[in-house]
Amino acid sequence: MTRVLIVEDDPEQARALRRTFATLRPDLAISMAENGVAATKLLSEQTVDLVLTDLRMPEMDGFELLSWLYDHRPNVPVLTMSAYDVNGAAARMSSLGHVDHFSKPLDERALVSRIGEVLSQSVHGVVHNVSLASLLQLLEMERKSCRLSVSCDDKCGVLCIDKGALVAAQAADIEGEAAAIAIIAWANPSIAISRLGGAVPRTIQSSLGFIVMEAMRIQDENARAAGYSEKPGSVWPLAHRTWRPTTAPHENGSGSSFASPRPLGNDLLLQSGTRALAVVDTATGNVLSGTARDDCPVGELARMAAQLLLQEAATLELCNKDEGVEELVLSTSSRCDVIRPLGKGEFAMLVFAPEETNLVIARAELDQFILAHSNVRASGR
Repeated sequence: MTRVLIVEDDPEQARALRRTFATLRPDLAISMAENGVAATKLLSEQTVDLVLTDLRMPEMDGFELLSWLYDHRPNVPVLTMSAYDVNGAAARMSSLGHVDHFSKPLDERALVSRIGEVLSQSVHGVVHNVSLASLLQLLEMERKSCRLSVSCDDKCGVLCIDKGALVAAQAADIEGEAAAIAIIAWANPSIAISRLGGAVPRTIQSSLGFIVMEAMRIQDENARAAGYSEKPGSVWPLAHRTWRPTTAPHENGSGSSFASPRPLGNDLLLQSGTRALAVVDTATGNVLSGTARDDCPVGELARMAAQLLLQEAATLELCNKDEGVEELVLSTSSRCDVIRPLGKGEFAMLVFAPEETNLVIARAELDQFILAHSNVRASGR
C-alpha cells in the first residue's frame, strides 16, 4: 500500500488531516510524526512514498527535514505547509529546489488532489530488459516525472522528464537536444530512475518522437560502421535525411492504385520495423501514394482502415458533432496500424511490426511522411 508521512506538531491539525485522508483517500496508509526528528527516525525504518510536512516545528523544523530528505531519501517527493511567513518560506525553499507549498488554513481537497497527482507521477528504480526509447515512450504516455541516469561503457548521461516531456539532458560536455540524441543512441545502456526533484530549466524544445528518430538513425549508422575501422558512434551527428513519396500511382495486385515502393538497398529504406506508409482515399480505401514492403498487403489494410475510420467518424458525430477522429491505432501481436486523417477526404497510414519498433518512433516517421506528402502537394508535383 502507498504510504504517506504527515509531519505536524499541532495535534488538532494532525487529527484533522488524518480524518481528511481517511475520507478522501482511504487507499493510502497514513503515518504521523510530531517533528523532523521523529520523521527521520520513521523514514529510516519504513518505506515512505511521500512526505507532507509543516515548516515550523520544534527540535527539527521543515526546512531541516527537507535538507535531510534530499541527502538521505532523494527519491521521496515532499510537499510543505505553513501558516506563517509564506513569502519568506517560499524564498528559503527555492534554494532547495521547487517544492509544492500549501498555506494554512488548508484547502484539504486541493491538497489531497495534488498529493494524488504527485504520487501518480512519481517513479523510481532500476530498469532491466527495456530499451531507453521504449521507456521514454511509456513515461510520455503515463505523464510521469523523473530523472534517468543512463550509463554505457565509460559514458554517463542524464535525462530529465517532466510530466512525460523530455525537458533536459546532459552528457559529458554537451547538453539539451544534442545530449538527448546521443544518450538514446547508446547501445544497451543501464538505466536508473530517480525523483526529478526541483524545477528543471527546459533545454529541449523538439518532440520526443523527433529525438528518438534521430537517435535511431545514429544506431543504424553505428551498426553499419561496426564492421569497419571507424569506431561506432564517431559519425555523430549525422545530416538530417528526408525522402519524398511519389504521386504517380500504378495498379497493384489487390486492385487499388499504389505508388511504386522505394527500392531496397539504398538510403531511402523504410525505417526498421516499418512495413508500409501510404496516403489513402477515405471514401474508397484506394492507396494514392506511398511505399510498402513486398510482404505487406497494404491495399487490403488500407480498405479496412478506411471503413473503420468512417465508422468511427459516424459514431463520434452521433455523440458529439464537434468531435473528430485525430488518430486510430490498431494493434495485434504481430502488426500495428497508425491511421491519421489528413482532411480533403484522405488519411495517412503507417504499418509497423511492434517487436521491431514502437509507437513513438512510428508516429515520428508518420509525421515526416505527412510533411513530405504536404510539401509534394504544395509544389504541385
